[in-house]
Amino acid sequence: MESPLAVYQLIILYLLTRGGGEIAMPHISNFLIENGYVNFESLVGAYEEAENNGFVSSRTLPGDKTFLSVTDEGRQTLKFFESQLSPAIQQQADAYLRSIGRELVDDRSIISEYYKASYGGYIAHMVVKEDKAILLEVNLNVPTEDAAKQVLRNWREKSGDVYQSLIQQLF
Repeated sequence: MESPLAVYQLIILYLLTRGGGEIAMPHISNFLIENGYVNFESLVGAYEEAENNGFVSSRTLPGDKTFLSVTDEGRQTLKFFESQLSPAIQQQADAYLRSIGRELVDDRSIISEYYKASYGGYIAHMVVKEDKAILLEVNLNVPTEDAAKQVLRNWREKSGDVYQSLIQQLF
């Protein structure tokens, strides 16, 4: 495991495995860049190679938020090469994941996307989950793509208030 690109991929696999599920790319990018492991060019190369090698899969939501998840092949690769990832990097990654724990939970439990409606306008599709159970699911028809994007931005901040208001009004 001599190549820096290989080490970057190992760090990505470690973060995804320890993070326990999908992680938004900006979280991984922040860790790698802020700790001085990569520059933007090498980061892009590491992502591309990890996906081309079948170690990770990506899912991009409307609004350009991309999530990565580790594949079975990625898990096997990490298991085989994890000892080559220094304990200091592992500890740093674990501390980072703990520090963004609430954001990781929110990324997985507050979900939103939009799409063009067949009859005109856009549908903003929003979900609040707890574990795997859907607590609230809303489809809102809006006139423009900009309006859909605005609704999704607000959903992230206000979904809890919307949920509480519905519970109070309906029970």
